[in-house]
Amino acid sequence: MASGKISKNLYTLLYEEYLRDHSSCKRSLMRTQWLPTWAQAVFMVRLTLALVPVKIRPFILPKFVEEGKKVQITCGLEDGDGDVEFMWLKDGIPIVSEARWTIITHVAFSVLMVDNVKVSSSGNFTCVVRNAVGKDSHTVVLSVQGPPTWKEKPADVEIVVGESVIIPCSAYGSPAPSVVWTKGSEGSSGASVENSQELVVKDGSLRLENVQRNDGDYYTCTLKNGIGSPLEKTIKINIKVPARFEEKFHVERVHRGDSVKLECDALGDNPMTISWNKDNDRLSRVDTGRYQIFDRTTEGGTLSEIQVHGVDHSDNGIFTCLAKNAYGEDQRTIKLIVLEPPSAPSDVRVDQTWSRSVRITWMMPYSGNSPVNKYIIQYWQNQGTPHRLEEETVSSAQTSTILYKLQPGTSYVVRVMAENDVGKGTPSENRHFLTSEEEPSASPTDVSVEARGAGTLHIKWKAPPKDQWNGQLKGYYVGYKETSSTDSYTYKHVTFSEGLSEEYLLQHLRKNTAYGIVVVAFNSAGRGPESQEIGKITKDTDPPTAPSLRVTAQSETTITIKWRQNKGDADMISHYILFYKENSNTWNEVTIPHIKKKEYVLQSLRPGSIYCLYLQAASQKGNSNPSKTLTVKTDGAAGPMEWNLHAVISGEEELPEYFRLPVLAPVSASVAIVILVVIVSCMAVKKEQTRYNRDIETVTEKIYPYSMNGTPPQRYVDVEKTRPLLQPPPPPPPFPLPPPPSDDYSAPYATLPVNDANNSTDRRRNFGIGSKSNEGSIDSRRQGDGNMIQERAEVHHHYDHAA
Repeated sequence: MASGKISKNLYTLLYEEYLRDHSSCKRSLMRTQWLPTWAQAVFMVRLTLALVPVKIRPFILPKFVEEGKKVQITCGLEDGDGDVEFMWLKDGIPIVSEARWTIITHVAFSVLMVDNVKVSSSGNFTCVVRNAVGKDSHTVVLSVQGPPTWKEKPADVEIVVGESVIIPCSAYGSPAPSVVWTKGSEGSSGASVENSQELVVKDGSLRLENVQRNDGDYYTCTLKNGIGSPLEKTIKINIKVPARFEEKFHVERVHRGDSVKLECDALGDNPMTISWNKDNDRLSRVDTGRYQIFDRTTEGGTLSEIQVHGVDHSDNGIFTCLAKNAYGEDQRTIKLIVLEPPSAPSDVRVDQTWSRSVRITWMMPYSGNSPVNKYIIQYWQNQGTPHRLEEETVSSAQTSTILYKLQPGTSYVVRVMAENDVGKGTPSENRHFLTSEEEPSASPTDVSVEARGAGTLHIKWKAPPKDQWNGQLKGYYVGYKETSSTDSYTYKHVTFSEGLSEEYLLQHLRKNTAYGIVVVAFNSAGRGPESQEIGKITKDTDPPTAPSLRVTAQSETTITIKWRQNKGDADMISHYILFYKENSNTWNEVTIPHIKKKEYVLQSLRPGSIYCLYLQAASQKGNSNPSKTLTVKTDGAAGPMEWNLHAVISGEEELPEYFRLPVLAPVSASVAIVILVVIVSCMAVKKEQTRYNRDIETVTEKIYPYSMNGTPPQRYVDVEKTRPLLQPPPPPPPFPLPPPPSDDYSAPYATLPVNDANNSTDRRRNFGIGSKSNEGSIDSRRQGDGNMIQERAEVHHHYDHAA
């Protein structure tokens, strides 16, 4: 290209480019500084177009150079002119002339000299040459053979469990040394880490992922290439273990009352602390109440435990233990479940009652941390003597049931308890209920009829078996009619007297007439079946009237009595019978001949004791009504009383008596003694009765109860034949009675008669009418001679003989 055709601007650009890349151009321009800038550019372009680019003459090195030798590398020009610049590179990095390296550069060549080469001197050496119009380079490989020397030496490390680490280990050497890591105690050969399936990176570094406690040990890095002695370095990897628990959650089940031990076995480096919480409340080691905390150091960390003796319901809950050391902390949770019998079912209700069944409901109780298997319904009768406990079992899915086979009109107690695998729970509160009544299902038993005087029949019977009352008896209907009549029965209403034995005096009948008698029991639901009809013929004569008895004197051991008798009865009376008893003991009787004086002294009595007395007149036509019962206290101080056995009855909210063993022994002893007394008494009574059997068999008896005001006791009413029997009829108007015999003298000492509840109506003498607890009797009271005299005219009397 002709210079005259290049524009001034183009010259300027070429000039600036050559200034940046060619230092030789700078030196040429020094000589043309006097020229204008555009002229200098023209000069420079013309100069450059005239230069020849540089080219290096190829050079080589021996394939292997022994360590310690001297190496000289010469880089010369094969072509090129102008100013030339030489540069040496080792592995791409410029080499600076220093003690280790020597560089000598001339106009046409450059020499790199290395004295006493080392293995580390090995590498790629490059010579770079450039002039104003170009550059060139040539590379040779210097391989120095020698034993390995450290390039990067491993060192001891500390690492926390679970982390990762890379430990470098590299060396110079030719040929390139191999790297082997071994694990074991310092000074021992150990096992290859590669055989232990550890990872070794390509540059020889040891890499451990997720290190564990057993990774802590001595490790040795060995480098060798077959020349000289191998390099070896042993390091120790220290594993720091933070506090941790292998098992984070645990459930502990224990029966109530047993002992339990809760453990927190923490792994990690000691020293370590473990603290306990229960339901987020801190448990102090100084004052833990029922909990005892113990700590001890183990091979792998620290073990802490809580001991609880006699576990109860309050120990249910969440226990947490927190372990801490210098490298971390961890928490373990223990759920303590106390297994116990279920609690008592709540809200026990009697929803519906029928005559022979009842529906019971309840609420599900606390299960005691063990599923409820079943419910047990316990019930028993709650009246009279203790009754047998009955049980019904239902599944745990039920909270209600119906109890069957109950007695009508009967009071019961019921309760419910739950049962699980641990055992039976506590029973619920007792609930009382009364079944609906039904008509009595049985008739009165042991019905007997005796003729007592003219137009009078004495009827005795016992209540139906109590389990067939089907409720509470309200009374009886005594039905009667003449045997020859076709009419229906006429009924008399007799009030229930709370006793099992009853009697009734049917009066104003026809003399010397045959009657048929039946007895029917009834309750609120209606009447039961009639008893079998019993026929009896009334008598046509009456027995003597009752004597008028009084006490004339008493001492510590005697009581003197006198009596008066109606003069019209004197001819028919054969003898008198005196009945007496002390306090609530059984009746004794004494036969008194029919004497004119009509006075008798009762002897061998106890001082300071209260006695009851009454008198009957006996004849072939029967015994008279009993006299008024007198109560007399003997003089003196009362002596030691006999030991009276009696049953102890507990409150109705308690269990039946047969559940309480301490009651069984005294009750059994009482029964045995009573049986013995009855046997001996019967023997004594039999002996006394033998004396008068002949007279008694021919005697017709008449009992005619009356009171001081002449009003008969109202225990019965007439029932019209057409009146329904379901409702008791109203009583009839009282009929007139003859006035009682006069009694115009007083006793020196008399009190109210003692009501004897222990008298037995089954052993009454046939010349008196009896009912349990003396119910239906008529009391009369009067005063005389300044002394209180309280007398009782009774419908019946007992005569039991004591042994």
